[in-house]
Amino acid sequence: MSVLKLKLDQEQLVEDFFEDTWLAGIMSPARDFQLCWQINQQLGYDFRVNNLLEIKLTKNRRSFYFTVFEYLELTKSAAHYLYNNHCKAEFLLPELKHVDYIWLIKGNYYQAADVKSLIEQCRKAELVQLVTLLDMKDIKNKINLIF
Repeated sequence: MSVLKLKLDQEQLVEDFFEDTWLAGIMSPARDFQLCWQINQQLGYDFRVNNLLEIKLTKNRRSFYFTVFEYLELTKSAAHYLYNNHCKAEFLLPELKHVDYIWLIKGNYYQAADVKSLIEQCRKAELVQLVTLLDMKDIKNKINLIF
């Protein structure tokens, strides 16, 4: 009797997940809930922690949990996710160690000018030191962002 083995195509999974998305990196000394509160105040958003989206990475037999905040814009069919990029001494995206938070905007509503406007508004939050648009091609560990 033969056994059928299925293999997950990770490249296709990454391509599908990141279709119609924008990524921004945020530097801030604030705790994640403080930053979300300020972004909510500045942009009129409602980021809330979503424990179901929490990302677990295991390295050297230790588990690290990365918080994910979510805000859904139903009228624009867009979703916003704010990832904490560090947990203890580990990073969700090790190639972006200087970035404290990753903001993922998912959906085809937002165009380049809209995203630049959001970034400019986010920069005005008191606890935000820097916000920059990230290029997907420069991120090696994109799979870590998939929930």
